[in-house]
Amino acid sequence: MNEDILLQLALAKQYAHHARFAGTPRQAIADGYSAVDAMLSALLFHSGQEPPRNHKVKFDTAQKAFPNAFAAETVQDGNSWTFSPGADWKSLEGYYKEWLSSRYEKFEMDPGVATARVREALAVVDSGIRFLAKAEKMEVDALDEVASVRAFGYKFSETSNAVSDVHDFLFNQAEIYGDEHGSKLGTKLAATTNSCDLDLTAGDALTQQIILEDLDIAEDAARVYHLFVQLVDKIQEKRLERICEGRPIENCTPEQIIDTTDFMVGLKARYHGGIIPIVGVPWSQALKGVLSCVTHVMNKPINELAAEAKDKGAPTDQSAEAKEVPS
Repeated sequence: MNEDILLQLALAKQYAHHARFAGTPRQAIADGYSAVDAMLSALLFHSGQEPPRNHKVKFDTAQKAFPNAFAAETVQDGNSWTFSPGADWKSLEGYYKEWLSSRYEKFEMDPGVATARVREALAVVDSGIRFLAKAEKMEVDALDEVASVRAFGYKFSETSNAVSDVHDFLFNQAEIYGDEHGSKLGTKLAATTNSCDLDLTAGDALTQQIILEDLDIAEDAARVYHLFVQLVDKIQEKRLERICEGRPIENCTPEQIIDTTDFMVGLKARYHGGIIPIVGVPWSQALKGVLSCVTHVMNKPINELAAEAKDKGAPTDQSAEAKEVPS
């Protein structure tokens, strides 16, 4: 496949990923439509056209050339059917206007509406890949994997599998709770884990390979995901308490209960490493010292670390004597 098309598909995948993990509606819209815009560029490159720099002209050109590019599709596989949603051009035009607003104006949007837009962006990326795969006479899964590998280094990783396992566990716990309290389906649908996700991404091949295959890393990531779900549960509880002014949930209105879960939150963590500026010390010794420090911190309770820090900060007898002023 043309290199320009693959680059735009990778960008579409990355922008859609950013939108999925957005912590604010503004970010969800800004990144979500950027994924749509990259897919429009991929379509135009496929037809041999240079995508216009003006985004609205690009939108109009792609719509005219590919009116059915984002059509929904139902596929039969044996005795089962799979429905793949598409996107409507008129709705996407409204999405484009929201994108402009999110970039240049004061912007407010209900989190539930922004979440729906994120799903729309994902549908555009998926349906666009289906369209291009058929046009290029490729298997859809094969093209999707090529785009994912170009964007992230892999399509699914051990981290993805571990997070999925935790999701299934929490979902089953919600089902058991629903059985015990008489609302099995409602409890499953309302389970916080349905609206949470976690992923690890990296830009270099070595780290990507570790994320892809390392079970220890996957296990730790799964624990972080579980803790994040618990954190969101706690935020929901505190929102309910404030929205209902401390009243029990049975005394709250349906609208207040809905407002409790109508929010976005993103947990941002990063590592931007680089060269350690060590002078006159062998690299092996420097790295050993850093890793030993990390191991020490990870294996000590926080109260013991605080005590150690306090002891180190206390003056020694020699330093105290040195500070004495003769009378």
